[in-house]
Amino acid sequence: MAANSTEVMWAPGFIGSIIATVFYGISFGQYIFYLRSFPQDSRKLKLFIMIVFLFETIHQYAMIGIYWSILISCRRSTSLECTTKLSWQTLLAVLMSYSVIFAVQCFYVHRVWIITGKNRLITGIICVLTTTSFVCGMIVSGLAFHTRSSEVMFSTKWSLVSSFTGALCDSVITGSIWLFMRPARTGNVRRKSRNHINEMMWIFINMGLFPCFVAISVAVLYMLQDGQFYTAVPGAVIGKSYMNSMLGMLNARRSIREREQLGYNLTDLPTIPTIQ
Repeated sequence: MAANSTEVMWAPGFIGSIIATVFYGISFGQYIFYLRSFPQDSRKLKLFIMIVFLFETIHQYAMIGIYWSILISCRRSTSLECTTKLSWQTLLAVLMSYSVIFAVQCFYVHRVWIITGKNRLITGIICVLTTTSFVCGMIVSGLAFHTRSSEVMFSTKWSLVSSFTGALCDSVITGSIWLFMRPARTGNVRRKSRNHINEMMWIFINMGLFPCFVAISVAVLYMLQDGQFYTAVPGAVIGKSYMNSMLGMLNARRSIREREQLGYNLTDLPTIPTIQ
């Protein structure tokens, strides 16, 4: 099968879009659960979550449009350009995916800023990595818009750099949360309170590792695909993995609050130095 055949070009992305649709359904349920469970959250936070979910909804719409165009609209077309030239839905999906990733990473930057007691060094490193990943993603979007070529979008090294720095950013975020919330730093907090903190720490870690693994898979497949388009599988899923990660972390507060019997406002994640 030729490397640039229609099947090789769009089949991996189609598989990824099916998985992404399932993830979108999960994020939709999580979003409804968040709205019902936390009406007392600040308006800024709820507005931010709504905007990110809107971006994710637009991304889902764009993905459906991509394969509607390829499988339905172009079915009877004899023009090769119909299935090889990037449609506007593809460009929109790429743009929305990188925007969602950047927004969620900014959300985690703010959490790290709180948890680390406003540590400027760690927060600054994460900000640099987040910005680098986003800028590289915008370069990929620009190249795709300029050339309308799928080969350029999937073969450019800017995509690799974006995925690698994104995964590195997630790793630093996860490591920072573990470092500042580990039991050794909260050892003099009462046991029940410490258990709540440990539980929240592991929720942060698990939610952060999931999109990190997806980003790593994009980078690995890029190096192994040898001119193919296999990165489209995790590429279609990565934005929704970040969205589910953020909503999962926020919604986890409910189970902790229900079991919380102390007077500490643990769900707002106070800075760790204040409870040492």
